[in-house]
Amino acid sequence: MKDWVSIIPWFPKPDEKIDSIYEEYFGGGVTANYVVSTSRLGVPSAFIGAVGDDDAGEFLIRDMKNEGVNTNYLTMQKEKKSAVNFIFVIKDTGEKTIIQSPYMQSTKLSPEDLNIDMFKSPKVLHTTCIHPDVTLEAMKLAKEEGLVISLDLESQIAIRGLKALKPFLNFVDVLLPNKMGAMALTKKNSPIEAAKEFINMGISCVVITLGDKGAIGLTKEDTFESPAFKVQAVDATGAGDTFCGGFTFAYIIKKWTLQKSLIFANACAAMKMTQLGARTGMPTLNKVISFLHGRGYSNFLSTQ
Repeated sequence: MKDWVSIIPWFPKPDEKIDSIYEEYFGGGVTANYVVSTSRLGVPSAFIGAVGDDDAGEFLIRDMKNEGVNTNYLTMQKEKKSAVNFIFVIKDTGEKTIIQSPYMQSTKLSPEDLNIDMFKSPKVLHTTCIHPDVTLEAMKLAKEEGLVISLDLESQIAIRGLKALKPFLNFVDVLLPNKMGAMALTKKNSPIEAAKEFINMGISCVVITLGDKGAIGLTKEDTFESPAFKVQAVDATGAGDTFCGGFTFAYIIKKWTLQKSLIFANACAAMKMTQLGARTGMPTLNKVISFLHGRGYSNFLSTQ
């Protein structure tokens, strides 16, 4: 989807009119942001999805190609409109409010648009479960080909409830919920308790993001909490997607330890927040390593 981002001094009250400080258009969308983040880290990445046959759709396809993302599975649907989200960002804090486009639900793929050939080369399928029927079919095909499946479980998905999400969770290897979504879904009082509940369901690795507190990761053997890096935040849009891309790159592709992967993912997210737009600040691998070196991780690549 396309993001229309406006920088404002504060969130307006009902009926209040305020002046925008700055506005710009960016490529966006949770899973689309994810594949851009992994592409910048040097991982061949592809996006499966749909846009409308309009200016916004052309903008999104062009933006993906410029990022090195494979768009062979990105369909431009005739007589459909591309989703455009409105994002309001507070100038001094980077806090954001997002109004999602209704075309997210109408311009989309159907399960019949998927085929097994899409899943023969990749190592990882990352999804968000926004479109349940398409997601479930993709998960089934991915498992047939032996892919690792990671799921970014946002709060808006978690409110569907555990019963509705159980068929999807059965396929998941790495679960990446935020704190509120994880606790609401499991009805637990702490992120650790929520993570343990998911581990007991058979999920191999659970990483719960804690906002400005960082993240906590659990497997059956290990538990690690990794604090966030302090930066001058400009825009938090896409930080979670960047975190997910950084973590799966480190943990699944590079096979680093849970602790090292959490540190790396937090660094990726922190760097993203220093620039406006969901993708603008997404770092390359060399930039992440340089960032970590500057914060005391001088031998990061050689550590376990």
